[in-house]
Amino acid sequence: MPYVSSRGGLSIPWRAPSGAEAQMRAMGHVGTLFSIVNRTSNATALVDWKLYRKAPSGLPEDRVEVTAHAVLDLWNRPNRFFTRQELVETVQQHIDLTGEGWIVIARNPRSPMPLELWPVRPDRIQPVPHPTDFISGYLYTGPDGQEIALRVEDVIQIRMPNPLDPYRGMGPVQSVLTELDASRYSAEWNRNFFMNSAEPGGIIELPTVLSDPEWDQLQMRWNEQHKGVANAHRVAFLEHGTWKDRKYTQRDMQFAELRQVSRDVIREAFGAPAFVLGEVGDVNRATAEASKVLFAEQLTVPRLERWKSALLNDLLPLYGPDAARMLEFDYEDPVPQDAEARNAELREKTSAYVRLVNAGADPKLVSEYLGLPEMAGDDDRGLLKEIVKGAPSTAPLILPLLGFTLPAQPAAPQAAPAPAPAAARLDLHHHVPFTPAPRALPSYNTALARPRSPRAAAVEPDLAPVREQFEAALAGLLEAWEPIAEAQYAAVEEQVAAAVEAGDTEALATLVVDPGPSIGVLRRALGDMAEVAAKQMAEEAAEQGVKVRPPKVDKGLRNAFGSELIEIAAATAALVAADLAASAGREALRLLVPGVRGSEVAEKVGGFLRGLKNWFRRDQLGGALHRAQNAGRIATLEAAPKARYVASEKNDANRCDPCKDIDGAEFDDLDAVRAAYGSGGYLRCEGGVRCRGTVVALWE
Repeated sequence: MPYVSSRGGLSIPWRAPSGAEAQMRAMGHVGTLFSIVNRTSNATALVDWKLYRKAPSGLPEDRVEVTAHAVLDLWNRPNRFFTRQELVETVQQHIDLTGEGWIVIARNPRSPMPLELWPVRPDRIQPVPHPTDFISGYLYTGPDGQEIALRVEDVIQIRMPNPLDPYRGMGPVQSVLTELDASRYSAEWNRNFFMNSAEPGGIIELPTVLSDPEWDQLQMRWNEQHKGVANAHRVAFLEHGTWKDRKYTQRDMQFAELRQVSRDVIREAFGAPAFVLGEVGDVNRATAEASKVLFAEQLTVPRLERWKSALLNDLLPLYGPDAARMLEFDYEDPVPQDAEARNAELREKTSAYVRLVNAGADPKLVSEYLGLPEMAGDDDRGLLKEIVKGAPSTAPLILPLLGFTLPAQPAAPQAAPAPAPAAARLDLHHHVPFTPAPRALPSYNTALARPRSPRAAAVEPDLAPVREQFEAALAGLLEAWEPIAEAQYAAVEEQVAAAVEAGDTEALATLVVDPGPSIGVLRRALGDMAEVAAKQMAEEAAEQGVKVRPPKVDKGLRNAFGSELIEIAAATAALVAADLAASAGREALRLLVPGVRGSEVAEKVGGFLRGLKNWFRRDQLGGALHRAQNAGRIATLEAAPKARYVASEKNDANRCDPCKDIDGAEFDDLDAVRAAYGSGGYLRCEGGVRCRGTVVALWE
């Protein structure tokens, strides 16, 4: 297929421009058309493409990218002289100007494998219709008029459908040819006004007929005196003649308005907004971002979809049926992401995640459903570590709860052991938590996970009251916490204001929130929770015919740090206070700008703290309450006859895998129960403090 004439020309000089050729030539004559086509073809050519192996699910996100394939090599390097970008830009220019683009596939005669892709001018190729198969082939006309027949598999056609001709395309230029001519002619008239005329046309009226020498002399003198830009508007002197003005001024012709109308009509044909031509008007960041999105969605994506269809339907099948069935091309989405919408979506997803997980949903399933990254089960632990770093004074109290081993302290003098109480009693101040012997925590899936008999399953207690008691206690505790939090907000505001006014930025990292007032509130709530739970356990035993007296809870203050639950109350209150201080410090640092007043920053920090959802506070207080609840249940079991102790995770609406494994497992004794549930929920739960697992007792 020749690209040029044997005489070296790039076109057929003896032939007038055809319709398609005239449409392509218009790009070089009208600036508006050039600007639109240049930008749309450039944008289409700059988009990156990838080859994928289709997923059995049919979902785009499950596809696997293919990085090495013959069709990928051909697409990225169509031939020795064209890059992919040049090929796409050239063919896209043809599509935008004539409504159709053509690519001819070059092969080695000894192999059916495509080797090169070449763009072809639309005015030089035409389809050959077939009476039954639609198309029998194509006919290419070379620059010298030579006609070359091409097979269907040798040509890829990309077209904008023509409503009158199913074989050819129709582009926007065809609908505005008159406006394009008007725009070009108006520009030429303006040029000719300066190049060829002193004034627009008129008539010199003579009283007699001039001889040829006199006529030639009159024309020569007139041109010498008045033709050209330098002689514009000179006064004319005529001998025996009268000047009759027949001119139209530029104002009369309204060329400025004509060109503006032509520009608008051309833009309408392409569906191109004014900013495509650089007419930004009153632009700001919002309108600029919206313009980019509009251009990509309305102009670039439809063009890319045509290319994608051509690659999938015409190019890939040339590499065999497996390639067409298993592979697919796809482009990188050119539509810029809306940062504000993306942030709003992330906030909504995060809020939904917190609500669902707090309601008992499995965090892994929630993350998968919402499309969020999977969150490890020890996130709370990591967060607690960061909080402890900001509150070193509470570290000796908190670190053991996180599993850290502190250096051994000198032993204090041993006091005489107190006499054992006469009756079963849950003493919040003298109760020593069970510490199992150093050994690996049993899996409860083998030796201890014995299948339950149908009879055991039938008599298993209903744990709905346990969940209801917990929810009521948590709601009351959160309500009682509000005035405490308000006082803490006020205290931290004072510290922020003082630090900002003093210019002490480091002080924002060491804000202190006193947990003291909250410890007493939490301690009483834990004691009440343990007492209610102990009674509930006794009721469950009574339903099975076993009578047991629930232990009474000692709520005195004889030894604030001598009891497990009192320690939990102090540590939890310190963690919540440290979290509030850290949040206040981060927000104050964010608001810290030169010249800002301390009171202004403090006020904004207070508003920020009061607007928080406080999920961390809810989780930590809920975890402490559940720990007290299980402590009360286990204390009742200590006073009851030996039973079969069974793990139950039914109060967790969505359970993680470890909780699913422990659910229904039987424990040999209460020591094993404490090892698994002594910290509240199941020790290995991926939800951490949000676990609501417990133990039930079955008596024969």
